[in-house]
Amino acid sequence: MSEIYNRLAEPFAPEMERTLNKGGTRLTYIPVSEVITRLNRVFGVGGWSSQIVSCKRDDLDPDYIVASVTLSARVADSDDVTGGWVSHDGIGGQKIKRTKNGDIVDLGDEMKGAVSDALKKAAQQFGIGLYLARDADAIEMEMAEYAEPEPLSEFDEQYERFKSIREEMTDEQVEKLRAWWAEYGEGQPVPKKSEMTMDILMAMTTQAVAIRMGGTVVKT
Repeated sequence: MSEIYNRLAEPFAPEMERTLNKGGTRLTYIPVSEVITRLNRVFGVGGWSSQIVSCKRDDLDPDYIVASVTLSARVADSDDVTGGWVSHDGIGGQKIKRTKNGDIVDLGDEMKGAVSDALKKAAQQFGIGLYLARDADAIEMEMAEYAEPEPLSEFDEQYERFKSIREEMTDEQVEKLRAWWAEYGEGQPVPKKSEMTMDILMAMTTQAVAIRMGGTVVKT
């Protein structure tokens, strides 16, 4: 299922995207032909269908065509009553264009546009082009959540080892480590991670291990 969603939700190539100004806002959209192509490639030609539930001039504003479309797709093989089919509804609209004389240019073309818009809204619920409607910060947070963590540096790996040993030490052993540092560091405060060098970190790790094991580090 996740593989199907990833294929549906995959961003389109920039050259496939289109822009328009609507209400003073610049919007990016995907042509319905590319949405249909994505449906065919993921589900197969016989793996999805759409039904126009309604398409008419709006009752409140007759200058708009409003369409409702149901998009169904077979997302998985199943023995249940649905047969693996899932349906989503979408509603789209299109403003009627008129000539300078007030005549409607092409009502059929406006209806087609409203149906296409509704189909894209339904397809968006399957993940197709959904990234265009999402907040950029939300997408960035999601990418960060699922991104592969960067490998630790040699210093960070060593520091994690030292921290693990330090957490396993008794209070008495910690005091011994502090006493050792007071001499080794010539009275300087115990350094924070950002203040440590690799040499200091290695020396502290070696001493911590020796104290934990009840031994003594012998200088050579």
